Amino acid sequence: MGAVRIILLIIYYLLDAFSLLMLVSAILSWIPPARESKFYAFIEKIIGPILNPIRKFLFRFEWVRRCPIDLSFLALVLIISLASNCVYILMTVI
Repeated sequence: MGAVRIILLIIYYLLDAFSLLMLVSAILSWIPPARESKFYAFIEKIIGPILNPIRKFLFRFEWVRRCPIDLSFLALVLIISLASNCVYILMTVI
């Protein structure tokens, strides 16, 4: 296995772990006592710096501000899914 393939595999697993953290964050956000836990704060420290620029960009649009759900979270899930699929395709080619 080449060095590039190993790097791509590490990136693939990091993206997978990040999407798992996002799933846990989404579930915990619906449980009020869990939002006050240290574990949730830790997850938000990891996700927040990546989610905030997307949120800031999307909030430029009026229809996004009126939406009852956080579309920036959905946008980040789609971006991670696209990046993960691109890395997977690169791994199969190399």
